[in-house]
Amino acid sequence: MPQPNKTDFTKQDDRALVQLALSHKDFAFTILMRRFKLPLFKFALRHIGDADDAEDIVQETFVAAHRNLFRYNPKYEVSTWLYRIALNKCRDLGRKRKAMYFINRINPMLEQQVSQFADNSDPETSLLEKTALQLLAKKVAELPAKLREPLILCAIEDMSHKQAAEILNISPKAVETRIYRARKLLEPQSKSKTK
Repeated sequence: MPQPNKTDFTKQDDRALVQLALSHKDFAFTILMRRFKLPLFKFALRHIGDADDAEDIVQETFVAAHRNLFRYNPKYEVSTWLYRIALNKCRDLGRKRKAMYFINRINPMLEQQVSQFADNSDPETSLLEKTALQLLAKKVAELPAKLREPLILCAIEDMSHKQAAEILNISPKAVETRIYRARKLLEPQSKSKTK
């Protein structure tokens, strides 16, 4: 029986490429890397805010995936499996640095949202809004990871609760609950409680 050539591999779906890579067809894994390099890079960049670190995350993700091909569960999409690995690599980097990497990521988005409603003719109002945005970004960065991550995936990455649930390995209901809790923690306090 003739063996498929390299161009035939490019027509395979992701799960089939994993099976071929497990059969020591290294070019199949190369195709997977080509398919997912850019999406994983964008994901990591949005999550950690630094292009060099994002590139490192992508490389580490592919190394880990290649080493653990035998652990891939075909019940899940290959993309979900790779995003989960990338997310874990982002978490690892965050723990090592103990930095508020999210601030740089969210500020431009928040500024854009506020600028839609801001009256640019009043510099004092603009300054107050910018200060409020910086405070909000700081609060988001201080959220516990289990609340911050679903918020990033759904509110910023625009994923569905189901997609985020698969990546985080929790239920869609848990994603919804955690986003709700995150938003509640981010709401401005109308009055401080006094006893």
